[in-house]
Amino acid sequence: MSETVISVENVSYTYKSSQNETVGVKNLSLSIEKGDFVAFLGHNGSGKSTLAKLLNGFLLPDEGKVFVEGTDTADEAKTYEIRSKVGMVFQNPDNQMVASVIEDDIAFGPENLGVEREEIVRRVDWALETVKMSEYRTRTPFKLSGGQKQRIAIAAILAMMPEVLILDESTAMLDPEGRKEVLDTVKRLNKEKNMTVILITHYMDEALEADKVFVFSEGSLIKGGTPREVFSDFGAVEKAKLLLPVATAAGKALVEAGIKINVPLTDEELAEEICSLK
Repeated sequence: MSETVISVENVSYTYKSSQNETVGVKNLSLSIEKGDFVAFLGHNGSGKSTLAKLLNGFLLPDEGKVFVEGTDTADEAKTYEIRSKVGMVFQNPDNQMVASVIEDDIAFGPENLGVEREEIVRRVDWALETVKMSEYRTRTPFKLSGGQKQRIAIAAILAMMPEVLILDESTAMLDPEGRKEVLDTVKRLNKEKNMTVILITHYMDEALEADKVFVFSEGSLIKGGTPREVFSDFGAVEKAKLLLPVATAAGKALVEAGIKINVPLTDEELAEEICSLK
């Protein structure tokens, strides 16, 4: 039986300033199960990053409730507990680095959680090994490649032993090789450690790796389901102003041209459909 790790119930949040108000999310409800690999999709301003910040208590709902393993994020006495359970990696890893030596940077989070020194050493070793960066532990992070920096940023969050790992556009600034490094790392954590992963991305090929995809537009959830369910709903994808995966777009064009195939998600599926034509 699956275990719900995050529950969002009728949540709304509005950014307020002296001059105006901007809706972040409105009347959102969804749940995420333990061990899920989830992708959040949507154009800029769709609400996906706002929701991410609501999930770890960085923002608190104006209306509704967010629960992390049954704990209300609005419970101020539980703030540190929630943030240790839901770790977030942002787009620019340089903004998360606080030390000039990699192993010190990774130890910073556990130290602030009051973890004992011996346990911190064990966690730093484990986190570096997990992201395949052990040989860099005594180096400065600022001379690393973008993909390497992002893996160090992930290690720094992992050292706090979160239940949920959120990557907020964490591959947006990387080249294809760096993106692959990061995605391979989080896929391995998801499969081998049963870590719940929430990937916020503009890349449809990354979303194809997820178990579930949630699509947002103007602060609302407009579609949720498996990648196949989501990308087969062309109307929802168009409404969210998203591109289809390349193979799906090609398959859609063939269907619209009167060729009877199952709409594919991947290049392999597209090739199989074309080869099956008589």
